[in-house]
Amino acid sequence: MKTKKIMKSLLVAAAIGLAFTACKKKSDTTPAIDDAAQQALSASDQSRVETESNQSLDEANAALDGISSTRSATSFPCNATVDSSAKATGLIKLHYNGNNCANTKSRTGEIDIQLPYNSSTNTVTRWSVAGSTITLTYINFKVTYLSDNKSLTFNGTHSVTNVNGGRLINITAGNPIVHKVRANMQLTFDDGTQRTWSAARTRTFSIANNIISTQITGDTTINSYTNVSMWGINRAGESFVISITTPVVENILGGTCLYEPLSGVRVHRKITRELTVTYGVDASGNPVATGTCPYGFRLNWTNAQGVAKQVIKQY
Repeated sequence: MKTKKIMKSLLVAAAIGLAFTACKKKSDTTPAIDDAAQQALSASDQSRVETESNQSLDEANAALDGISSTRSATSFPCNATVDSSAKATGLIKLHYNGNNCANTKSRTGEIDIQLPYNSSTNTVTRWSVAGSTITLTYINFKVTYLSDNKSLTFNGTHSVTNVNGGRLINITAGNPIVHKVRANMQLTFDDGTQRTWSAARTRTFSIANNIISTQITGDTTINSYTNVSMWGINRAGESFVISITTPVVENILGGTCLYEPLSGVRVHRKITRELTVTYGVDASGNPVATGTCPYGFRLNWTNAQGVAKQVIKQY
């Protein structure tokens, strides 16, 4: 009887051991969840944040320049009012309440533009002066995309320096205008996630064939990362640093494909799977011909299994 009990115990132990081994083997061979959705979200978030940042800066610039809708239907904010009652102290306020000119998104909230003001002499430095710096304060500036009803809300500040002076309204061929941007943004995404992102980029404007375009470069270094244009924590909770390894070029006035990058490369660093974003491609991921509006951007990374992955996203 004692021997039978010992044998029974050994059989039970063996069965448990086999079950544990089988479970462990199954767990070890279960493939990791593909990270394509997270990579696409990170790229799309960055793209939308920078596009809205750049476009709002250009609308502020238009308000300061006094560009009217006679030059371009997109050169001045549609469904926005300008409050210049405090312009004597260099303060101009933009109030948004409705769709943009292209009817692709709705915008609400306020952006305050502060020119350099000397209270001792009661003088305002003009924006066109070389070295002049304006500060934009975003107050619940919310952008809702009509295509998918997703939204993005900005609070915080942007500081923009007119490096070499001049006004975009007067830009001429061969005489680029350079703006240096520094930003600290408190962002609220459509799912309620709140994050703080910073930006440091240079935008160089030029004109050809009555089209004003801009070349965007990252102009700061964080730790060992160079050409950095943006950094913070993404929606997945990962710290990131974005470098522009090839300048990003886009049209902003007078042409087509406005604010849709025509070319350029950004690299999302520090995240679990480093992500390379190439702009200005067709639906197959190939660069489009000059003068052709691109389909979107290409994402490339290596997943947890060491497999090279690629996704094409439409603008």
